[in-house]
Amino acid sequence: MNLNKLVHAHFVERCPKPEPFIDPLVVQQPTSSRRRAPKNFEKVISLEQKIVNTADLSDAERFSEIPYIIEDASDVNGCSRDPVDSAKRKRGAFEVDEELNSTIAENEVLWRANFEQFTFCLKKKFCADRKKLKLKVGTHPIWESFCEANLTEKDTDSVTSPINGILERLRQKEGGASMTLDQVTRVLEDLQCTTSNENPEAYTFDLRKMVESCRNEEIESLVKKKYGQAAFTIFRLLVTQGGPVETDQIIDTTILDKQIVHSTLYKLWKDDYVDTEKISSVAGTGYAQFYVWRAKSTFREQFIDNLYHAALNLRQMVNYIAELLLEGSKDDTKLRNRKNILILALTRHDDSLMLFHDF
Repeated sequence: MNLNKLVHAHFVERCPKPEPFIDPLVVQQPTSSRRRAPKNFEKVISLEQKIVNTADLSDAERFSEIPYIIEDASDVNGCSRDPVDSAKRKRGAFEVDEELNSTIAENEVLWRANFEQFTFCLKKKFCADRKKLKLKVGTHPIWESFCEANLTEKDTDSVTSPINGILERLRQKEGGASMTLDQVTRVLEDLQCTTSNENPEAYTFDLRKMVESCRNEEIESLVKKKYGQAAFTIFRLLVTQGGPVETDQIIDTTILDKQIVHSTLYKLWKDDYVDTEKISSVAGTGYAQFYVWRAKSTFREQFIDNLYHAALNLRQMVNYIAELLLEGSKDDTKLRNRKNILILALTRHDDSLMLFHDF
């Protein structure tokens, strides 16, 4: 029963077929004997991909629960005294045997954790916590109720909750019972939750936009710590624009000193955060040249690479201290405290790695 609960919540699934069968005659059949599809739509599938496709289970099969037999309480102290019940038992004997055989077959099924569902739950929790920091006073219960009322669906890039489920969970929170439907819907719209024409009674929040925003914030935070507030402002402008921006436009938009903008852009360009290009144009009777700047397309890959190096360095330092503790040292207390601090830093670092790698 506990396993069925996990299967129903999609945290556990059945493994793919261990020995998928592919008809060799169909695989080896020459192209001339098969129906030819138009060249524009013909897609060649490798044998390995055919095997994977054959082994894959449908969602109904992946999350099929284990049938189990519940023994009737009347059988505990012997046979039933009611002749009608006895007749029913006789008529259902074959059905019980079939269920028993099915249960025996179920013992040979292999199960595995559904990491897609775990990742989706972690993504939803991460976005919910990040969003909570920016919420207005009094909107926290509505946001929490929206996340709790999420429907289990295939889409792992969004959270969808029915308005009735949101209101039901909101009434269970302090001060939620006094909120009206108009107040709740107005807050949900402010939280960028949208409805569709197909299902106007359900609200959807796009996790992809939230994840993208959090990734940019992580990188911008690193730029701010490394280069200062001016670099943070300029880099955010370039990321937001998503295209080339002239130097004069950067100066006018950020309201920064010209020399500061030039020196900051040079530092960001030198460390491969931004890219530049010289543009030549003819203006009236004169000939003008100016530079445009854009956030480099590889700045995110560079940031992820730095995350991996930082994680490796932290792990090596933890292992080194662990070796010193095994050898024995006079400063065991200091080493243990330092090890605990490094493990805490590594745990926080894992959140950033998950944000860029898994979400």
